[in-house]
Amino acid sequence: MPGSLLTSARGEICIVLGFALLLNPFVVGAFDVGDPDSYTYEPKEVTFYDNGTYDAADGADVVDPRVACLDDTLPTRSCAVERAVHATGGVTYDGPPSNFLDHDYWYVHVWGEGFFEPVAEELENGTVEYGLEPVPRSEALEAVSTQIDDASNGVREAIETGEYRTSDPLDGADELVVHDGSYYVVTATSYRATGSERRGVVVFLQWALGAGGAWLVLRGQRLRVTGARFQ
Repeated sequence: MPGSLLTSARGEICIVLGFALLLNPFVVGAFDVGDPDSYTYEPKEVTFYDNGTYDAADGADVVDPRVACLDDTLPTRSCAVERAVHATGGVTYDGPPSNFLDHDYWYVHVWGEGFFEPVAEELENGTVEYGLEPVPRSEALEAVSTQIDDASNGVREAIETGEYRTSDPLDGADELVVHDGSYYVVTATSYRATGSERRGVVVFLQWALGAGGAWLVLRGQRLRVTGARFQ
């Protein structure tokens, strides 16, 4: 019967729309709808020189967890220790084995000297000799930098277009990225963080639309049953 078919069709439409409204929180979360936070990121080029120094554009922080002392503005205990080791030409100590010195970074950057690799050797008398071996700048940079094709979408967009705007902190910011033979760091040039994920009106609308979606699903199911009964 035409009337029953129309009723069933209306029911299916209601169900589809209802599920779309029920899923609105996932859509809101994916696109950060209503998030009051705002971050603007821009790429800054970093040039490394043969004399062991580098030049970073204003506002750029060169931070890489795989290189100690790469950013002189962020002193750490490990950086202070490595600088002392470099200044004394290495240290020899008794006690724990060489793996006692395990750390997360691969290289150490000494301003005016270049990149070094930490090395430890256990000697026959039970002591451990710890020092820094120089490594070519190209080798260290190749090991710690990220190719632009492997960077996050936000980092790629910032480097390729000059700017990236988002409502969340950008993964991979302030780390070295290689693009066409040049090195960049993508850093935040402005930001506003309110501590709130969603505006109140957006949260209310999410709940309201979800409730409406649930009602449409139930309504659509009733219409389908009614239409099927009279076919």
